[in-house]
Parts: sequence; structure tokens; C-alpha cells
Amino acid sequence: MLRFYFALWAAKFYYWINRKRGNARDDRPGLLAYKLCPDFLARVSKPKLVITITGTNGKTTTSALVYNKLKEMGYTVSFNDWGANLAAGYCLNLLRAVNIWNKPVMDASILEADEKTLAPAMAKIEPDFILVTNVCKDSLRRNGHPEYIFDCLEKTFEALGDKTTAILNANDPISSQLAKNTGTPRVFFGMADAHTNPFENRVKDIWVCPECGADIQYNYRHYRHIGDYYCPECDFKTNECKYYATSVNLDGRTITIEENGVAATYPLISETIFNAFNVLSATAVLREAGVGAGEIAEFFESQKITKIRETCIKYNGIEYHTYGTKSQNVSAASTVFEYMAKEPSIKEVVFCLDEVQDKNHPSETLTWIYETDYEFLNSPNIKKIVCAGHMYLNHKLRLLLAGIPEEKIFCVEDDSLVPQFIDTEGIEKVYVLFEIDYVRKGGRWRDAIVARAMELNGDDPSKVVGAINFFEQDGNNTVDVKEVK
Repeated sequence: MLRFYFALWAAKFYYWINRKRGNARDDRPGLLAYKLCPDFLARVSKPKLVITITGTNGKTTTSALVYNKLKEMGYTVSFNDWGANLAAGYCLNLLRAVNIWNKPVMDASILEADEKTLAPAMAKIEPDFILVTNVCKDSLRRNGHPEYIFDCLEKTFEALGDKTTAILNANDPISSQLAKNTGTPRVFFGMADAHTNPFENRVKDIWVCPECGADIQYNYRHYRHIGDYYCPECDFKTNECKYYATSVNLDGRTITIEENGVAATYPLISETIFNAFNVLSATAVLREAGVGAGEIAEFFESQKITKIRETCIKYNGIEYHTYGTKSQNVSAASTVFEYMAKEPSIKEVVFCLDEVQDKNHPSETLTWIYETDYEFLNSPNIKKIVCAGHMYLNHKLRLLLAGIPEEKIFCVEDDSLVPQFIDTEGIEKVYVLFEIDYVRKGGRWRDAIVARAMELNGDDPSKVVGAINFFEQDGNNTVDVKEVK
């Protein structure tokens, strides 16, 4: 016990120093606590409400929505909003929620959790709810393959038993099979056909029925392997849902969710199907935590996509977007590429998709490029694709293999030259697709593109700085340079 208190006090002091230095978004105090006391997560006291949100895709946005709602309700909540989702992050999250005598001083803790490392940590934390958004193919280096991640998640529920409630995606034939025989209460969310007409993917994360080995069939799909599935040879099929979206209007940005026969309509935070699932999953966990449906609907009216994922500067009739795209994540990257093809505007696309871990690594992991659906980018509404960074030639080769005409592909290793390749005539939008570890870099690229457009138009490019400052002050994801004073 003495070792635990020493770890708690040392980590709190380290955290206090970081806050004084303006560096609170740093999980090293949590790492210190973990190193000084490997059993820290079991010994630290927990708030009354602990929610863990995990899964391959969607956990950051969903976690932010749940956190924002609890804060709006007046709860004191500990949450690592920058995505510190490993053991050090959990330790930091929970040490902030107690005082120096290990007494809880916050009402709740939201743990965005890496799915691979879930089992050992959650067995010690014992959260009230574990929401699993989905299980999809991710980085070969980080996560291997969906079956391996499923086993990691299953060990979590085996360790916890009935100490937690599993909130699962009924439309995911992989993650919906979690906790079947562990004694863990299971709650499902799912969605009726949203008529998204998804493209066929090169790689499917699940092909055959896990019960009998027959080919899985679908009544409809939302994207990739997410949809209403069944096995023609046995009773394997989509689970019955407690929270079922009976109607999804992506253009009108509304979703109607039926719960125990009672329907309620909620606003959506974007027009994309994957963000509709984020709203649905956030609604499910908030309802399970006792938050009223009307309160949740009113709350979603004011919510935007987290700025870590998307921001937009408007100038002279053109929208300049940053758009989060997980490199080395086949599912996430393919889904974004499909959105680029289906989003109807005439656009140019910039790749800021170098993997941070690869830059100084002796070899790169390139398999994801050849499993990702670059073919989706061979669309008439994409006028040009600019590849920059140290992997620019790898992306060019893959785009050529996808059948994209070479005259539409522009490549440069020096990212400072990117703005020179962007046109301002005949386009409506520019998307800078950035690897999620490059959120600042992607923003700098986009801002430099806007600054050059302003310079060419005879405007003061320094106004871009004002637009960026407006983001911070207003809390919005979109700003028009012309409106910045």
C-alpha cells in the first residue's frame, strides 16, 4: 500500500508540474505511476461511473460525445481527450479522479481504450460499461488481424464476467459475438438499411460463418462488413437490438432510434454513415447510464465532429478541409476513400498519409496500401490527387495500379511545395487527408494551401492565422476567412 501511495503522490506532483507548464495533455505522469506501482490500476479508487469505449474505428468520436454530454449535465469527468488509450493513459485518467488520499473527487471517468491491451487493464479497473464500436482490420504492425483482436477483447469479458455490461454493435458479425458465454450482460445497438449503396471492398474482414463455415450473406450492408447479416446454413444472424435505428436520413442529418418500442429522433453530427453509428453507439451508452432520450437529442443539436478528425476553412467559394484518415488501417482508409468518391463536389485530394512510426524505422509496413481500396479514388469528381511526404512514390504506384490516370497524380517529397500543386479554378473543395498522428501537420498543409490561394487573389494571407484563432475561440469546425475581422 505504501508503494501505491508513493506512486500516486509522485504522479500527481508530476501532473501538477505539467499543468503549470501548460502541458497537461501528456500521459507521462500516468506512466510514472504505472512503473512505480504495476498494480496501480487495481488500487486506485474509481468514480461512481466508469465507461470504457473501445473498437477499431469510432472510439475517439464516440468517447468525445459521451464526455461532452456528461460535462453538460454538470458531472465532473476525467477524460484523456487526446487519445491516451494505453495503460499510462488509464493511470493518468484515474489518478486525476482521486485526491492524494485516494478518495474519488470526480463523478465519472471516460476511458478511450486500445482494444489490444484491454484485458489486463480492464480486469483491474472493472468499468460499469464497455462499449465496443466494431472490430475491423487495422495496422498489421499494431493489431495484426481481426481474429486476434477479437480474442483480446474476449479475454476482457472472461476476466470481468458480470462485473460490467457489454454494449455491442449488432451489425458487426465479429464484435457482436463477444461475451456470449462469459456471464456478461449484453446490450445491442443496430441500424436499419440506410441505403448507402456501399462499394465492394478488396478485403473483407469476415467471409464465413464462425459457427458452421458457410458463406455469410447480407440483407443489406452499411459499409465494409457492417450490416444485416445471416448464415443460410445455421442460425447465425444479426442479434436483436435494444437500440435500433429504424430510420437514418444522412442528408437531413437525423436518426430515429427505437428503444423498447418507443422511438425518438436525434440529430446527426455529419452526413456520413460511420458517424451515424458513432451517434447511435453514444446514445446507447448514455441511455444505459440513465441519461434521458430527450436530453441526448437536445445535446446532439450542438455537437460537431471532433476537430482532431475534421476542420474546414472557406475562402473565395472553395472549402479547404482537413480530414482524419488512419494510414495502415485498411478499413478506415477505404471508408474515407469511398466517402471522397461519393461526396459530390468537384475536389482535389492531398495525401498526408505517412506513418509517424515509419519515418525513422528501418523498413516500412506497405501491405496496407495494397489492401486498401485506392480504386475508389478513380472517380470523375476527383480532379487531382497530390501525394507528398517520404512515402509519396509508394502512394503514386498504388494509385497507378488502381487505374487512376497518371496526369491526375502529382507527387512531391518536400511538403512545403504542396500548395503549388493545388488549383483554385473549377474546384469546390480541397481535402487534406492526414494520418491521425499528423493532425497538426495536416492543418499546416491546409493552411498553407489557403494562404497561397489568398496571395494569388491579392488578399492578405495572414488572415489565415485569424481563421485558425477563430476555430479556437468559437469551438466550430468551419470558418469563412472573409468573416474573420
